[in-house]
Amino acid sequence: MQTFEDGLGVRWSAATADSIPRFQAVIEGYLGSRKDVPQVLDALIASDPEMAMATCFRAYLLKLAADPRFTGPLKQLETSLRKTASHLTTREQAHIEALSNWIAGDMDRTVDILEDILVDHPKDMLALRVAHYLHFYAGASGNLRDSIARSLSVWHENEPFYGYLLGMQAFGLEEAGDYAEAEAAGRKAVEINAGDIWAAHAVQHVFQMQGRFAEGIPWVEGLMPGWQSTNNFVYHMHWHKALCHIGAGEPDAALELYDTYLVGPLADDFYLDVANSASLLWRLEMLGVDVGDRWEPLRELSNARVTDGELLFCTLHYLMTPARVGDEDALQRGIDHFKSWARESSTQGHLCRSVGLPLAEAIVDFARGDNARAAELLSGIRDDIRLIGGSHAQRDIFNLFLQHAA
Repeated sequence: MQTFEDGLGVRWSAATADSIPRFQAVIEGYLGSRKDVPQVLDALIASDPEMAMATCFRAYLLKLAADPRFTGPLKQLETSLRKTASHLTTREQAHIEALSNWIAGDMDRTVDILEDILVDHPKDMLALRVAHYLHFYAGASGNLRDSIARSLSVWHENEPFYGYLLGMQAFGLEEAGDYAEAEAAGRKAVEINAGDIWAAHAVQHVFQMQGRFAEGIPWVEGLMPGWQSTNNFVYHMHWHKALCHIGAGEPDAALELYDTYLVGPLADDFYLDVANSASLLWRLEMLGVDVGDRWEPLRELSNARVTDGELLFCTLHYLMTPARVGDEDALQRGIDHFKSWARESSTQGHLCRSVGLPLAEAIVDFARGDNARAAELLSGIRDDIRLIGGSHAQRDIFNLFLQHAA
């Protein structure tokens, strides 16, 4: 198998050199959260089926969706990659090994393999970005920061993806509590590329964590025109803007944003849209806002996925709607699933045992009005809730539950 070097000095196996710039373009699209990434990647795979890392990237995208309905397609992609692995570079073989461990549920081993890749190949942006995601959903804020810092030292400002790397650095710094450095890196990344929504998102997190709500609202509004080609992540930025309105004492404006931007995307059945909506509605209700029948569009979607076993963060958010509307059948299925999940040997299974199951039970108890039981459960795990992943801002919903329950 031939290998060809990209603009960062990283070599990729492919049938033709023409595939390399196309592959780099897909990675750039992924870094920019472009909605056409799956289609563009599929076209590359069709034109160069020998480029195994394009197929591996496709499998990574399916895992990133945190949707158990992709289990079958993932197994097929893994089998296909295994057949070609012997013809690939050692680094590419490690990517396939990382993918296999992820599919098997060993997220810890997956990220270890990716970090090992980055020791020798710090400019492998595919490894860097997937590791970034996995550190995020492990609640490992220090690793989220340090993973980027290790690679950043060998990059140059004129190299491809440098601005995106700064945006990733900004988010890692923010989650680790280094707000001034995070804001500086995020703003510089946005100056390089105004469409870098992840960098803008990092700065928005700084505003949220520092209570600078009056700055967060125009920050999102000013950058929104550059996000016309982005995927559903753009709705998460509307969610952040809604949180700023809540922080500024304007819950009605937050509810208006919900109606305008967060309801429609629910039809896509993507976990982040449901998490945005459920957590925002419950925040508003805890403020005394009457949300009317707005839980109903979430009901069917959430009920169907309370038994998802991909990420605790996601399934806990799916549990919120049946808890809030009192759907006892869905709640029972959900809690039974968490109990079963807690017996699994996967990374998320181990975590479910210590954090996920008590957190799920606390959500149900709080919704039912058993505040004493909810407070007891939440107090017992409050220092470990970060392990379910997500950001400080997202996990704050559980702090609010504890405050109200207590």
